Amino acid sequence: MFARSLRIVFALSFALLLASCSLFHGRSIDRPLVYYVRNVTVMAHARIPLDLIENVDRRVSAAIAATRPPDGAERVVLLVKIDRLGFGEGARRQLAQAKFTVTATSVETGQPVAQGFFTVNSPTDDPRWARQALAEEIAARIRFAFSLTTPRIRKAVPPRTVSTRLVSDPPLLTSPAPLPVSPRVTAAPPRVERQKPVVVTGPEAPASAPPREMAAPPVAEIQPVPPASPSQPAKRAADTGKGTPVEQGAVGTIRLRPDCDPAVTPACPPAP
Repeated sequence: MFARSLRIVFALSFALLLASCSLFHGRSIDRPLVYYVRNVTVMAHARIPLDLIENVDRRVSAAIAATRPPDGAERVVLLVKIDRLGFGEGARRQLAQAKFTVTATSVETGQPVAQGFFTVNSPTDDPRWARQALAEEIAARIRFAFSLTTPRIRKAVPPRTVSTRLVSDPPLLTSPAPLPVSPRVTAAPPRVERQKPVVVTGPEAPASAPPREMAAPPVAEIQPVPPASPSQPAKRAADTGKGTPVEQGAVGTIRLRPDCDPAVTPACPPAP
């Protein structure tokens, strides 16, 4: 009897040990956990609407940003996987229902430390707000499971109006509202004759003066400079003879008549 009881206790202990070592070596999320959540990733298959995934990611990310990091808590990242999207059962058969899995993975070791399976229902069946409400239910369940802070809703600030009027300016005069016209008495609208457009001409522009011709600038006549004769080498005194061209002390005759030369022809008169 004692041995049988011992075997039963041993079997129960072994079952509890196996239950503690669940899938991914993590613990099930059955109560609020305290972690330093750094980031979140939401994923689903192609049949899940994209706006639902984006709304869940946006809401959970806002909750992570609004949460103060707890002292000494383990740093984790969240992986949210939407497994199924459909409708509830019984009284909730007209309400949208989502089944999703949340896995917390340690940043230091890369191993899953907690995992939970959740089912939420949309609080409304209005097709305009069904997905928004379902995304809020999923985000609220994740905030509760990981002790995240619900972000505050910003209050709408009315637009400010700026007036350029001074306090000392007189108040604006408003014309009284026109009296309502009785439907029985209808007066014909006055005939308005179209007036011819009036062309306003400006002052005539003064006539421009005729262009004046400019006097040509004085031009000075420049006499051409004769080219300089090339320098002749000096001759010796022995080479200088009578009737030869020399530079200094030369004796010569100028012939003015081309027909004869008095120095050569004795019969040629000296005067032309």
